[in-house]
Amino acid sequence: MMEQSSTGPTGPAAHVVEDTLRVSDLDFQRHMGNTAFTALLANARYAFLTEQVRPAVGFEPIIALVRLEVDFKGQVHYPATLTTETRLDRVGRSSLALAQRMLVGTRLVATSRAVFVLTDRSSGEATPWPEEIRALATTSEREASHP
Repeated sequence: MMEQSSTGPTGPAAHVVEDTLRVSDLDFQRHMGNTAFTALLANARYAFLTEQVRPAVGFEPIIALVRLEVDFKGQVHYPATLTTETRLDRVGRSSLALAQRMLVGTRLVATSRAVFVLTDRSSGEATPWPEEIRALATTSEREASHP
């Protein structure tokens, strides 16, 4: 089960995805394994990029993941519903950073930061982000600063 919306419990700047923990996400200790965390975070990043970024850049350029940080904050036991919030954190010339947090109810269980580089498919060179993405970053920063 996956629901998506552009608003969430922490404000309009968050893109929210909900997932239900599956038995196949469990490790030998019978809690959610680290690979399941990273898979659900990746799904939420993909949803954000598909809905917020791809309409502005199209599908020709590559959005390459170049850095990923995950901090595991708490255990998750079956059954559970997880909420992953994704926000645009920063836009550079050709790089873009997303910040994420994962919750079970109101309990924080993981945070993540991912950096992507917009890359020209034919040359492999980094490409500047279009103005629409810069505007999205400015809007996200403004919304995040006003509760």
